[in-house]
Amino acid sequence: MEAIWQAVKEVIKNQLPEATFDLWIEPLQAESGPGGELVLSCPNPFALRWVQAHYLKLIGQTLETALNLKLAVHLKLLTAPVRPPVLVRQTSLPLVAEKPAGRRFNRAFTFDQFVVGASNRLAYQASQALARNDTFYNRILFLTSGPGLGKSHLSQAVGNFVSKSAAGKQVLYTTAENFANEMVSAIKNGRMSTFKERFRQDCDILLLEEVQFLSGKEKIQAEVCYTLDTLMGQNKRLVFTSCYLPGEIGHLSQELRSRLTGGLITPIGPPDFPTRVNILENKAKRRGVQVSVKILEYLAEYVDEDVRRLESALDCLVARSTLLNKPFSQRLAQEVLQDLKAVDTRLNTPDIQKIVSDYYGISLPDLLGRSRQKRLVRARQMALYFCRIYTEKTMVELGRLFQRSHASVVHALQTLERNRQTQPRVAQELTLLEEKLAQAKVRSGARTSSNLRIDA
Repeated sequence: MEAIWQAVKEVIKNQLPEATFDLWIEPLQAESGPGGELVLSCPNPFALRWVQAHYLKLIGQTLETALNLKLAVHLKLLTAPVRPPVLVRQTSLPLVAEKPAGRRFNRAFTFDQFVVGASNRLAYQASQALARNDTFYNRILFLTSGPGLGKSHLSQAVGNFVSKSAAGKQVLYTTAENFANEMVSAIKNGRMSTFKERFRQDCDILLLEEVQFLSGKEKIQAEVCYTLDTLMGQNKRLVFTSCYLPGEIGHLSQELRSRLTGGLITPIGPPDFPTRVNILENKAKRRGVQVSVKILEYLAEYVDEDVRRLESALDCLVARSTLLNKPFSQRLAQEVLQDLKAVDTRLNTPDIQKIVSDYYGISLPDLLGRSRQKRLVRARQMALYFCRIYTEKTMVELGRLFQRSHASVVHALQTLERNRQTQPRVAQELTLLEEKLAQAKVRSGARTSSNLRIDA
């Protein structure tokens, strides 16, 4: 039966993404059942439910079409064999000189797996150029962003690329905290010469993450400066990451700040709506799940700042669907958003549209419609204005949400700005609406399910 299962796996391997196959199919263990059926053991209950829901039919079809076998396929939980305890006399190990190896790359953090959008395109292309050793600004790249926006992904993508494409190149990947800890340990144990050799001689590319940790550590900063001077003198490549721009990191020596700003500084902003949807589609594909674009757009509408939270929302959706044996739906996605508290105290577009519509005594279809009545036009301008302030949506995103072109959104905002300066009534309406929105923001707290828009 094991030979049959190996043949089935060879066929299925060509039909699924590599990550999906490794996660769900490869761990299954085959044996023959009492009736001659194929019994596959799953490592845990979650895997059993998932394989049963998504791959059991595929396995049966592969047996029949590829191997011409009509075998029943059953799933069960893998039971670990019970082994009697073995008493082993503990022996002392010889002392081995410690050689720090740095941190390991995440194999999934490659350029191919990075979803490119308007907010990260420069950082992506700059990272690729540095990895290929193209002409680059002093061979120094400084990636800065908030948490979960991809700076570590790009940093490690450089390391993964060089490790695979440039044989013999030594890539050293570490954090500023680890650098400091290793330096302190080296001083205490009289191994500073080894420490310096590792960072200055045995290194072709240095990837130093979270450099803001060096703030206030004068001796550590001095050693980093010496190390960077040595590497730059040898034309080595350097990648730094931080949540802050070099000029924003307090208690940093002028010498180190100067070196950190000696190359290309590339901020990474929050992904826009299309990029968030692309990220979710990419993650779903790697997990071997099929979720409708409508549901992914629903998640992307509310989880709008952190790629890690996007990934977490998708994983929670998949887990909830599998464990509760429910199909993917916007109702299920709504429950996930509530669990993740993805709906925070900020007002979203539907909130603002409703408040503005109520203020002017019009319906939402009228607000989004094509009528040029003065009152409706004013209401649309107000809604666009406050959505721009409260949600930080781009002009393109606002156009999509208000069913308008980019040029129409820009014209509406410019017209309102001009009118508020020349027409006291418009300025008064803006003030009153701003008070209502501020009150709604306070009342909303964590938005409840009634605030979450679910399209029919």
